[in-house]
Amino acid sequence: MKKLFFVLIGLATFTSPVYAQKIAVEGFMKHTSFKVFEKWRDSGKRKHFFSAKVTSAITIYSEGFGFKGTSETDLGLSILDDNGNGRIVTKEIWTSDKDPSTQFKGHADCDLTSGSTTCVMWFKGYGEFEGKIMELTFNEKDAAETDKDDNPNLYMLEGIVMDEPVVDQ
Repeated sequence: MKKLFFVLIGLATFTSPVYAQKIAVEGFMKHTSFKVFEKWRDSGKRKHFFSAKVTSAITIYSEGFGFKGTSETDLGLSILDDNGNGRIVTKEIWTSDKDPSTQFKGHADCDLTSGSTTCVMWFKGYGEFEGKIMELTFNEKDAAETDKDDNPNLYMLEGIVMDEPVVDQ
C-alpha cells in the first residue's frame, strides 16, 4: 500500500502544470559579425571592451517549440588577459526570421577559459512567445587544434522554455 501511495504522489508531482510547462530545447548560435568600438588596457594589461556589437544566426528547436532568427548582442563588459581568460556580460535581442515582432530579449553572464566561452543566458519572450521565459547554457564548440586562430565561432545552446512564473505579492 505504501508503494502505491508514493507512486501516486510521484505521478501527481511530475504531471503537475509546473513540470508540464517546461520544454527542453537545444540549438546553436553562429556569429556572423563582431565589431569593437572602444577598448582599453588596465594596469594588469587586461583588455576591457567598453563597447562591442555581435550579430549571430540562431536556431533553437524541440518537440513543440522552434525559433530561428538573428541575434544582436551588445557586450557591456569584457575583461580578457593575453591567455584568453576573462568575463563577458551581454545584453541581447533575438528576432524571429518569420515575424520581427516575435523576439526574446535578455542578458548573459559568460566566462572565458583559454579563449573558450561558457555562458548562462536568461530571456523574456515577446510576440508569439509572450508570457514565456527561456533559460539557456551556451558552450563554445572549439575548433580542432591548429596553429591558426580559425575557431568557427559556433556555440551550442541548451536549456528550457517555460511560462513566466506568477509571483503573489
